[in-house]
Amino acid sequence: MKVLKDIRLYKSDVDNIDGNSLPISFADKELNAIIGRIVMKLRENNFSLGEFDHLYINFTVCPVDGKIALSKRSVDRYNPWYRYYDINISDDMFSELGNSETRDEVIKLIKDVLVQNFVTSNFDEKHISSCFTQALEQGENMLMKFKEKETVKRKAVIYLRYLDNCQYLPLLRVLDMEDRILFETDLPEMHDLNCLGNIQVSSKKVTVKPRQNAYTKTTQPFSFEY
Repeated sequence: MKVLKDIRLYKSDVDNIDGNSLPISFADKELNAIIGRIVMKLRENNFSLGEFDHLYINFTVCPVDGKIALSKRSVDRYNPWYRYYDINISDDMFSELGNSETRDEVIKLIKDVLVQNFVTSNFDEKHISSCFTQALEQGENMLMKFKEKETVKRKAVIYLRYLDNCQYLPLLRVLDMEDRILFETDLPEMHDLNCLGNIQVSSKKVTVKPRQNAYTKTTQPFSFEY
């Protein structure tokens, strides 16, 4: 079982020769930020789609069995990590996709896809709704626990916030074993999470090292004494 990594939105108003929808992306930055927070909260709670971890949702005026269904074009043996799900919508809604007027309905339909197809005994509809509610109500202030390092006397945690500009704003926090906050600070805004690798924490110092890859060869660790 794979934990959810991403949800992306597409739209289509024509079919190709095989009867499959031809999707193009339509979400604006604000909607992408909202979806990003929803995914973060679901991921924090280990929500799984099963054998894949990327969900592509296609809003279409083409006929769809039961209004929401796995797309005919979804199965790709070379890329088994994603699936497309089609949602049939009206012509009027289709013409407004990408505008603020349809945002609430788009979010509701995303939740409908998850509830109708991915509810389990360990992650029921109430649990899914709770993740959506937290993401929508808390907005940029929503925290997702991303990484944690625990020693005998200290615990260091990195939380992620996702801003409206689609940048991450991490929060680093050090606590004692009674969960009293000893130190916390915002880390710089970042587009990706390559800077957030291993955490080292002692009684007087906390360090966050970057991931080891081609993008971080010159990246310096974050280090703080407290």
